[in-house]
Amino acid sequence: MSNGRAQALDRTVADAVLAVPGVACLRPGLRALLHAPGVRPASGASDPDSAVRITRDSQGRVTAMHIRIVVRAERQAARTAQAVRAAAAAAAAAAPEVVRVTVTGIV
Repeated sequence: MSNGRAQALDRTVADAVLAVPGVACLRPGLRALLHAPGVRPASGASDPDSAVRITRDSQGRVTAMHIRIVVRAERQAARTAQAVRAAAAAAAAAAPEVVRVTVTGIV
């Protein structure tokens, strides 16, 4: 999968996740915050410190997805994470089983 298509999928998934009620924001790692805009790793996986990390096989199919989110305090974290999992899987046309969601904070 080309880098441009990979970035487009990352953005599509991120937009779908941010649209889920209860999601305050995505939570990238420190290294992702320090990268210059547009700098991406060359491997089949997204940046390991990114809030949305997608791993693809050689045909471009999604084989794993890890999403880190911050949840709003008035929402139940487990239900929000379930909704994020469903939204991310739908946005990437992937099976929900390949999506892992980590709640990194509550605000």
